[in-house]
Parts: sequence; C-alpha cells; structure tokens
Amino acid sequence: MNSEPTTPVRVPKAASTYTPTTQDPDLRSQINTILLRDGHISKIQESLLHALNASPTNWPTLIQDHALALLRSGDYTTFPALMTRVLDDIKADTAAARNQEEAKENGAAAAGTSASKPAAAVLGKGEGGKSLALPKSVVEEGVRITKECLDLVVEVE
Repeated sequence: MNSEPTTPVRVPKAASTYTPTTQDPDLRSQINTILLRDGHISKIQESLLHALNASPTNWPTLIQDHALALLRSGDYTTFPALMTRVLDDIKADTAAARNQEEAKENGAAAAGTSASKPAAAVLGKGEGGKSLALPKSVVEEGVRITKECLDLVVEVE
C-alpha cells in the first residue's frame, strides 16, 4: 500500500467555495478513487471506530439500546423504518446539542433568552435520557484524520 500517491489530485482554489450542487463529479471521483486505492478510507474508518469505542459516552451501545427499545415498542417492524427513526433521533439530538453549545457560548443559556426551543427539552432521545448525538471528540477526530488523509492526496493550485 502506497502512503503517498505519485500524482496528487490538483484542486483549484475556487473549490473551497463549491457546494454539493456545484462540485465537479469527476474531481470528487478522482479524490475518492485515490483515497480508496491508497487505504485512506480504511484509516479514516479505523480512526472513527477507535474514537467511538474510546469515548466515555459508549455511543455504539447507546444507539443499539435505542434501536432495541424502538423495536420492542412494536412501532417499527422493518429495518428501513427503524433506521430512518434512529437517524432522525441522532440528527435531532445532534442539532439540540449544537444549539445548547451555541447558547452556552453566547451566554443565552444562563440568561434563559434562547430564541429557539430550549435544547434541553429536545436533547436525550436515548435510553435514560442520554443524548444520541455523536460525541464531539469523535467528530473532531474524524475531521482531523480526514484532513490529514486529504492533505496527502490533494494539491490545491
């Protein structure tokens, strides 16, 4: 496995302003191909898995327990419906956690002046009221390792 590609993908500086609709599919395909070929995807996946397992939140077990509780409720009888609900709950808790963090940063949480629905009212769809949001440390590790891998395969013009 080659750790550095012989010809990095050249990305125009303007790419930093691209949106998913304006991204060049060929450029994305080139980057993905190199990431796969050179083993970077496995490295990212292993890093994320390690970060998840090392997190004190025990997120994988929390998600499993939540899914089992939903199945046992009888409201979800198919895997696609269950996955949709679990992912929706993760997204809701993630948004609530982000709002809660922003409110703390802005001082609004202490003053109780948050303009949106209080995050605490939404946060905690998991068993025992635990948040299903992906732990911040895992997200930060995922971003760090992904940037590291992209630096090896992409050259910004």
